[in-house]
Amino acid sequence: MPTFIGLDLAWTAHRESGICWFEGESPDDVHCTRLEAAVVDPEGLAEELAAIRGPAVVAIDAPLLYTPERWAEREVARRFGRYKASPHQAHYAVRQGYTAGIDLGAALARRGFALDPAPLLRGERDCHAAVELFPHTVHVRLFGLAERLPYKPRGGRSVAFRREVMQQYQDYLRALLREEAPRVLDHPDVGRALAHETAEMARGAALKRLDDTLDGLTCALSAWLLWSSPDGWETIGDLNGYIVAPREREARR
Repeated sequence: MPTFIGLDLAWTAHRESGICWFEGESPDDVHCTRLEAAVVDPEGLAEELAAIRGPAVVAIDAPLLYTPERWAEREVARRFGRYKASPHQAHYAVRQGYTAGIDLGAALARRGFALDPAPLLRGERDCHAAVELFPHTVHVRLFGLAERLPYKPRGGRSVAFRREVMQQYQDYLRALLREEAPRVLDHPDVGRALAHETAEMARGAALKRLDDTLDGLTCALSAWLLWSSPDGWETIGDLNGYIVAPREREARR
């Protein structure tokens, strides 16, 4: 049975990452088996993923491939700047020693995972593949937003404001799951993550954990959609470093 994993990967090893696993082959049977925020070790996680039997797609919010010629973030910023959705620069992360995604990518490649998204986007299904994505591009195009959701702790945003935006995120994500993978909503941890009460009560570490969890859920849903509807996705960048993103709706076949 195919497995779809979403990782909102922390930049440093001691911080929690959002982790979500789906299993299934059709919209009617895809379901969630795991949703949490936890500290992960790249080598240990790569071993766990390599042990999956059957097709596996891992969608990761972190740089996987990197050379100094990487230009993907600049192009994402150009295309999505009007939505205020610009990713962190991988060049900055690498200079600061934040290489968790690159380390995980290398560990997965050593275990037979393809890091090139091209075969997956051509419709290859019998694969072990890991791809990089940026959740804000998913939100903008699949939620149909005019502007990214500002739920991150930046710019002096108050806890009350972030809670309100997080509840909007929950609503959009619930609606998209109901459309694309409704059985995922049956998992109790998904129910808790999408409950307004969870956001309303969260502050400090709990609010950050909810942020990570929702992004991990977004990544897992993206992994499923990449496998099931590859025509709806595009690659921004190249093998120096890339980000996969949903196509604009009018550009989809």
